[in-house]
Amino acid sequence: MRNRPFPFAIAILLFIAVIMTGTSHATDRPMRIVCDIWPPYQIKTETVVSGYSTEVVEEVYKRMGAPIDTLTAFPWKRALNLVETGHADALFSANHTKDREAFAYYPDEVLFESPWVIWTRPGVKFNSLEDLKDKRVGVVLGYSYTNEFWDFIQTYCTVEAVTTDLINFKKLSLNRLDAIAAEYGNGMHILQQLGIKNIVPRNDVVIKKDGLYIMFNREAVSKSFVQRFSEELKKFKTTPEHEALREKYFGEPAQ
Repeated sequence: MRNRPFPFAIAILLFIAVIMTGTSHATDRPMRIVCDIWPPYQIKTETVVSGYSTEVVEEVYKRMGAPIDTLTAFPWKRALNLVETGHADALFSANHTKDREAFAYYPDEVLFESPWVIWTRPGVKFNSLEDLKDKRVGVVLGYSYTNEFWDFIQTYCTVEAVTTDLINFKKLSLNRLDAIAAEYGNGMHILQQLGIKNIVPRNDVVIKKDGLYIMFNREAVSKSFVQRFSEELKKFKTTPEHEALREKYFGEPAQ
C-alpha cells in the first residue's frame, strides 16, 4: 500500500511538466529592446517612443504573449553597440549584414523594405554616381551602405559623416553639402517635418533596396524565439491592423 502513491506522484509531475511546456511562450523573459530615432519608423516624443516599426514590434510581441521590459531610443551607433555587447536583447530597424551575424540573429521576415537614394537640391545635375565626383557627400555614422557606394565616395568625394539623417538634411539645405544618401521614407518625413522645399530625392539612382529588420542578440535570445517572431510578423502583415499602420505613417496601404 505504501508504494502506490509513488506512480501517482510521477503522474502529477509529468502533468505539471506538460502544462509548463505548453505555456512557456507566455513566460518569456521580459526583453530590453532598443532603437534609434528614425521617423517615421522610430519617433521619440519626450519619453515616448512610437513610429511604424515601433508599433509593429510591440504588436508582434503582444500577439506572441512575450513581455517587453524596456523599449528605449538611442543614437544609432550606441544602440548597435548595446545589442552587440549584450546590454540589450534586440534592436530595430537594422540592415541584414554578414558581419552582424557574428552577434545577432535575424528573422526571415522583414519589418519593411524601402529604397535608399541620393538626395540633392533642384537643378543639380545628377544622373548617376559619376555626377558625385568631387562633391561633398553626407552619410551617417554606423549605417550600412553598399561596398560599391562606399568605395566610390571614399575614392572620388569628400565624405562627411554625422550622427543623424536630420543633420545631413539641414546641411544639404544650407548648401554645406552637395548630396546625401538616405532611405526614402525617412527622407520624405524629414522634409515634411522641417518644411524644406529645396531638396529632392533622385529616385532614378537607387543605392540599394533591401529589408530592414529587428535583430536579436545571439547570447540572450533563442533561435526558436526569433523564428516565432518571424512567423507572427508575417501573419500580422496580412491583417487590417497592419494596413491601418501603413496608412497612418505613409498615407498608403502595404504593397
